[in-house]
Amino acid sequence: MAIVTMSPFGDADFLSGRTNVVDPCGQEWQSHWIDNWSLLLILEGKGEIELETGCLPVVKQDLVLIAPGYPHKFRCPGPWVLLWVHFLMRPHLCPLPGWTECQSGARCCNLPKREFLRARSALQEACLLDLRRAPNWYLLAYCLLESVVLRGCRVAAENTSNENVWLPLAQQMLLEPVTNDFSMDRIAAGCGMSRTKFYTAFKRLCGLSPRAYRELHQMRRAQLLLENTALPVAEIACQVGIANPFYFTGRFRKFSGSAPSEYRSRLWKGKKQPPSR
Repeated sequence: MAIVTMSPFGDADFLSGRTNVVDPCGQEWQSHWIDNWSLLLILEGKGEIELETGCLPVVKQDLVLIAPGYPHKFRCPGPWVLLWVHFLMRPHLCPLPGWTECQSGARCCNLPKREFLRARSALQEACLLDLRRAPNWYLLAYCLLESVVLRGCRVAAENTSNENVWLPLAQQMLLEPVTNDFSMDRIAAGCGMSRTKFYTAFKRLCGLSPRAYRELHQMRRAQLLLENTALPVAEIACQVGIANPFYFTGRFRKFSGSAPSEYRSRLWKGKKQPPSR
């Protein structure tokens, strides 16, 4: 069972409320408000938000922002309390400074205790203003809401800034030639993280897993060598860090749609061949 307290007015540009799941077995429900932005603050408990690209786990003090046009479902294993607002984003807040998507259409950051308390107070007041609709409530409610959005942008930007300290090192290590001691565990340790945390953080910032990032750059470099040199395929494979030329051929075919030799022949058909070195 969920207890939902919300504005009775249902305006298209500002609708707020509080959802309190009291069922110890949890609950699942589909959001029907996907035409506007959705801002959620997790007050108690934990759950997950299911989007088309995957599930976003959320816990207490998480601030979540979901863009319009992204269907999503809520699921929790037990009691869960959240404040929420559906609203129209005013132009001066777009693009959202420093707050990048962690999944397609969704942003999430965990607020430090002091920031969480301020955000909770602001959203509670905005919800109360929406419920009572006293004169001039609208602008004040929007200002309170936007202060929470900007608070999320600031926290997310600070987190990203800290992460960027290790990101260039990780990218450099991923693009180095393969050696006997090359491993994702070594790279993760070099960045001061566990393997799991490294994979999660890297994919959130770069949009690709570390292995996919490395392979993408290998294939792009292989394309350049095929386009601008007459080096044998086996040597190109070696130069991009893949020891097995047959494995390289398979990966390149998956990347470009054709084998390396076919790719080069099609590109240089009727043209003067490039130099071998």
